[in-house]
Amino acid sequence: MPKDVGIEWVKNDMYNNMKAAVLLLSAVLLSGCGGKEIPPSETERVTFTTTAETAAPELAEVPDMHSPVITLPDEEEPVTETVTTTVTEAPKEPVGIKEELLSGHRFSVSDFPKQVYSNKKLKKAFSDIDAICGEYGYSISFVYKNVITGAACAYNENRYYGCCSTIKVPFCKSLLAKGIDLDEKVTINDLWIPLAGTVAESGYGSQFTARELIKLAVTESDNSAYLNLVNKYGFYDFNDMNNELGVGYYLGYGYIFNECTAADLLKEYEDVFWYANDTKRGDWLIRLMQQTEHETQITAQLSDKYPVSHKYGSDWDQMCYHDCAICYADLPFVLVIMTEQIPETHESDEVFHRLAEQFDIINEQLVSEE
Repeated sequence: MPKDVGIEWVKNDMYNNMKAAVLLLSAVLLSGCGGKEIPPSETERVTFTTTAETAAPELAEVPDMHSPVITLPDEEEPVTETVTTTVTEAPKEPVGIKEELLSGHRFSVSDFPKQVYSNKKLKKAFSDIDAICGEYGYSISFVYKNVITGAACAYNENRYYGCCSTIKVPFCKSLLAKGIDLDEKVTINDLWIPLAGTVAESGYGSQFTARELIKLAVTESDNSAYLNLVNKYGFYDFNDMNNELGVGYYLGYGYIFNECTAADLLKEYEDVFWYANDTKRGDWLIRLMQQTEHETQITAQLSDKYPVSHKYGSDWDQMCYHDCAICYADLPFVLVIMTEQIPETHESDEVFHRLAEQFDIINEQLVSEE
C-alpha cells in the first residue's frame, strides 16, 4: 500500500495473526449457511476508487466473536482528483485508389477521386451492390452522385418508370426560382381523384396561399395541392428548366405526371441541391423535404447520421415505388432509387435500406481533392 495515502498501518505479528483468524472464522460460518458456497463478491468487500491516488481498502465487516477491537489511527480524508482520459482517434490517411476496383461490376462507376480512405471497404461495398443488382435484376434502377467530387455509380438508369410524386419537388423548385408570390391566394378549382389529403378535404372554392400548397405538395405529397399549382402557374417554367438540365421528360396539357428515368431525377435533384445552397427559397424547400410524412426508405436508413432531404413516389397501378434523396454527409451526395414492386411495405423498403447503407459506406471513403 503506498505511503502517501496517509494511513499508518499496524504491522506487528499479533495484529496480522488475529486478523487472519477472524476472517477465517467468518468465512467458515458464512459458508455453512444453506450449504452453499458464498461467491467472493458477497464475502469480500474490498473496494477501489478510480482516482489519481489509490485509497485504502475498507475492512470487511465480521461477526462479533469477542475479539479485541482493532482500530486504526484517525486519518484525514485523502484528496482525490478525477482522472479524465480523452481518446482521440487518429485521422484516416488517404491511399491511392486501386483502379481495378472501378470496373467489372453490374453497375457503372465513374469519376472517382484518385485517393480514398479504404480500398478494402470500397471493394466490399461494390461487391454488396453487385449482389443487390443480381437479386433484383431489371426491377430496380439507381444513380448515386457525390456533388463535391463528382464520383458516381449508376445501374439501369435509363429505364422509364412512372415518375409519380418525385416530380413534385422539381416542379416546386421551378416555381420558387421563377419568383412567384408565395403569399398569393390560390382558389381550389380542381381536386385529384381519389379524393384524399388536406386540399381535397377543404373542397372546391377553398383558398390556400402558394406557400401552403407547396408545403402540402412536398410534406404530405398532396396531389390536389400539386394539381392546383400546375393549373395556376403552368408548366412552361418547369419544362424550360428540364430542357436546360438535359432532362428528357416534360409536362403538358391534360397530364401533370409523366414517365422518367433515374438519370433524369438525378439531374433534377442535384439542381435542387445547388439551388438550396445559393438561395433562401431553396433552403426552405430542402427543409420541407426533411419534414415529410413518408420516411421509410432512404431517410430511415441514413437520417440518424446526417440530414436527409427527400421526396418519395408510389403508384399501386403502375407498381412503382421510388425515392430521391439529398444526403448531407460531410461530402453531400444525391441518391435516386426507382423500383417496380408493390409500394409502401416493409419488404419493398428493404432494397432502399440496403442500397443506402452501401452508398453511405462508399461515400465515406471518398477524399475531396479541393
